[in-house]
Amino acid sequence: MRFFASQFLFSFLAMGVLFLAACMGGPITPEQHSTPALDSLLADIVVLNGEEAIPPGTKATDTIPATSKPAKIKLVNDLDYSADFLKELTYAGIAENIELVDSFLILEQTDSFVFPVPIPKGNWANFVASKAGYLYSLDVSSANYTTLDFNFELRKGRHTLDQISGKADLSPGFLLGSESDEDPETGSNYFASEYHFENKACTFNIRIGDDESVKKVKLIKLCKSGKYNISLEDCPVLLEK
Repeated sequence: MRFFASQFLFSFLAMGVLFLAACMGGPITPEQHSTPALDSLLADIVVLNGEEAIPPGTKATDTIPATSKPAKIKLVNDLDYSADFLKELTYAGIAENIELVDSFLILEQTDSFVFPVPIPKGNWANFVASKAGYLYSLDVSSANYTTLDFNFELRKGRHTLDQISGKADLSPGFLLGSESDEDPETGSNYFASEYHFENKACTFNIRIGDDESVKKVKLIKLCKSGKYNISLEDCPVLLEK
């Protein structure tokens, strides 16, 4: 019966918001743009009719409770947020009702939070730093309110030694407050927002913040090969070129 309900929902998902809300109790509205991660989220919610949630696998940095009841999420345009972010937010256990309106995240219609926008959407920025003969170069752009498109290169002279690119997502944990980083050159501390990327070989974190109107970036790169890994403590501060 559960399988039939799930198949019925996805067979008619394209018919629109009203039918989706009728089948699912409207946890996410209005129109959804289908992606594998978003389809998985919707399927999870269908299974939850009268049953306990089984949250998705979590990263080491996640703070999602082991048995979170999924929140009901209302949004205007799901393309403003990544599907992975929406799935994590659903199981984060921070509220029963969450509304997303442009750059605002609203909990229980009372507490409002603003998404960080480190780079204006549609613009690309290049951040660079040098250390011990190596050049660190990061090209980054905002894909939406939760996601950065990026390309990172580690160079020595004219040669590219290492490169990684993809989409890095903000964690719902940003609601708990920004991270704090230090610039050893100036001795100043500044707040930063962290974005996470992961594939089968590596994890890559971008920490981007503002130090008295100067954008600064630090990186964490951990790969199974161990080659050209970057720790937060050893990473130089990248400045906008």
